Amino acid sequence: MQRRVFLNGLIAGVFAVPATAHALAGAVEQNGLFSSAKRPLIDLENGTSLFDPFEPDEPDPNLGDVVTRVPNVSVDLNENELALWNANTDEHIRLRPITSTGIDQQELARANRFMRDWRRNEVKTVDPTLILGLLELQQRARRNGFRDEIRFLSGYRSPQTNEMLRRTTRGVAKYSMHLDARAIDFSLPGVSIRDTIKMAKDLGLGGVGGYPSFVHIDSGRRRYWGTA
Repeated sequence: MQRRVFLNGLIAGVFAVPATAHALAGAVEQNGLFSSAKRPLIDLENGTSLFDPFEPDEPDPNLGDVVTRVPNVSVDLNENELALWNANTDEHIRLRPITSTGIDQQELARANRFMRDWRRNEVKTVDPTLILGLLELQQRARRNGFRDEIRFLSGYRSPQTNEMLRRTTRGVAKYSMHLDARAIDFSLPGVSIRDTIKMAKDLGLGGVGGYPSFVHIDSGRRRYWGTA
């Protein structure tokens, strides 16, 4: 029998995830293809952008509309290596964020660095439920034949990056989960967006947004948009 670990409540005891949500969401490559791993997703010199409209604005958390939950993430410890490729920086990483003894904070620190705001090289603690959720999603995909790395597009974004994109790009949300590092945009090479959305929704982490070539997940209110 495969060993599995259920993380409900464990994360809340180790990390305090901020409730505020201010930022923007992930970028999409033209025609759904990454012709160059090091090609920027926004071209400031030419005034062009590869961004789609982002997820619905999050309300002011002081109004009580945003509820932070700790989902019942289920991870198979026999297959607990998370493989990611950063399409913006062409970085590759393999992480083991959870072990039989609990969350590995050093591995999560590596993930935070990988998921940084690459434009400003700023790091912020990413909600660990999303990292573990990606691991569970990858495990589900692997059981259906997926053997590639997850294509990572966006995690934390700084206020400066958010404002720059709001000035230069249409459809950038004023309020989003990315500024608080509570959102991740990604895709699974060779797996359809429809199937990826289904797996993401099954995780029950929070919001899921479907775009032509990527999927957004966050730890905000449970809500769906785009093709999700």
